[in-house]
Amino acid sequence: MPATYGTIPGNLLSTFDVGFFPTDTAIHHEDLTDVLTIIDSYQTPFFSGAPKTRARDVVHSWPIDALAAVSSAGAPDGVDHSGDTLTAPVRLWNGTQIFRWDVTVSDRERVANPAGIADMYDHQIMKAFKQLARNCEYTIFKNSGVTATGVASGIETIDVSAAPYMVGLRGLFGGGGQITTVTASAATGFITGDMVDLAQTMFNNGAEPDSIWFAPATKLQFVNVTMGTAINVRNIAAADQRLVANIDVFETPFNQLFAVITDRFIPMGTASASGYAYYIGDRSMGKLAFYRPPQHKEMGKQGDNTRGLVLMELTLELTHPSAWGQFVNVTGASGLVT
Repeated sequence: MPATYGTIPGNLLSTFDVGFFPTDTAIHHEDLTDVLTIIDSYQTPFFSGAPKTRARDVVHSWPIDALAAVSSAGAPDGVDHSGDTLTAPVRLWNGTQIFRWDVTVSDRERVANPAGIADMYDHQIMKAFKQLARNCEYTIFKNSGVTATGVASGIETIDVSAAPYMVGLRGLFGGGGQITTVTASAATGFITGDMVDLAQTMFNNGAEPDSIWFAPATKLQFVNVTMGTAINVRNIAAADQRLVANIDVFETPFNQLFAVITDRFIPMGTASASGYAYYIGDRSMGKLAFYRPPQHKEMGKQGDNTRGLVLMELTLELTHPSAWGQFVNVTGASGLVT
């Protein structure tokens, strides 16, 4: 039977009478944990894993060259030197882009006691470093092409008074370099044959890619398509009752081994949006050239506050653009919508 209770005594001073947070008149100490949680991802596989090099000017350039087409022609015996056709190397370039985050925190707040934060200014600086890395990752894969054009102040946008932009994977490098592109005739989800076509084109061009880069939605399509063979879904260590439904490595018919990488910051539209892409590339040939490495600059005092900024300036260097490729006109149902 349910318990029965007596009547509430008169003039009882209860917890509800004294009050509790967020009542303005409450005197009870609030229960606030000293652990602050940020769930937003700062996993940036390209920015973190790409080889780093030094840019010594706001226009960073590098040369590429090519071999002559193969030929079965032989040479007659004893003929004089005639001089075959030679080709000169080509210079490609990209401009540096400034990524920056400005922070201003009152000195009063810095001596306060916020939950999970020792110093609000230091906390905001820590966040700024992570935010810039995320912004750079997104810029590398951004869904619009920027053409590198050399002007007096470096590589600029169409409006030369605006901030300088670096060319991402989908842009046109100065000197005419551009990654290999295969475009679907109509917007479509992931199709294995499309990826193999791109891999074959890159193989024929001499590239040795080692990775394939997906937005989350495209990775899901990729797994769903390949799962249809019933090869990649299996119990591993059945005693552990573990089911693996994922693909970490894909081998093409051209003996190319791709690490399958999911990147949250590759733009992806809705199921009906077109023009998005996934990428195949040689990670050793996609470099980040830093003109100014990530740094924190505390500004001079001008009042009862602390000011500072976090910045870095860098550009994307593709040692040879043909080492990377993209399949364009992919649709998706989730991911970062631009």
